[in-house]
Amino acid sequence: MKLLGSPGSPYARKVRIVLAEKRIDYEYILDRPSNPDSRAAEFNPLGKIPVLVRDDGRPLYDSAVIVDYLEGLVADPRLIPAAFDERIEVKRWEALGDGIADATVAISHDLREPELRRKLPAWYARQHQKIQRGLATMERDLGSREFCHSGAFSLADIAAGFALGYLDQVMPDTDWREKSPALARLAQRLSTRVSFIATKPAA
Repeated sequence: MKLLGSPGSPYARKVRIVLAEKRIDYEYILDRPSNPDSRAAEFNPLGKIPVLVRDDGRPLYDSAVIVDYLEGLVADPRLIPAAFDERIEVKRWEALGDGIADATVAISHDLREPELRRKLPAWYARQHQKIQRGLATMERDLGSREFCHSGAFSLADIAAGFALGYLDQVMPDTDWREKSPALARLAQRLSTRVSFIATKPAA
């Protein structure tokens, strides 16, 4: 299998963490859709990464779809519970992580624009509110537990971890740890996990 992604993509990192946890061999191909020589659109009509190209050449895109595929491909370790209610709860955590990353990506991309072309302050406020509400929900739901769901490491922890890591990567001035001590402890624990170490973007 081949994975098209870039160090700057939080969603590619999410997939790479799952691949590492599942111990699935793959070829990692650096591809930034903004580059003229990007091949992303050859495999994903939306021209976005990550894209997983299976051994038979068929592509999969959108990190949530890729993660579901990998879960079905290799059963152990299980990252998404089989029971319906538990599965939906873990996928809810994934939606929170993706949503926090979405707002963070939007802010970081807009800040690259010349000042006169940037969005209005009210737009930035809405994105920051999405991040803060998402973090507050994660903090509340994690509480005093070691893991985000059901006492074991799962996609829920990956979802929280990759989103928090991306916040630190592109918005280091966001002091989320002060208001979210439970998430701060989770992030510290995850930072020592091999899959998170191996996929951490260079500073």
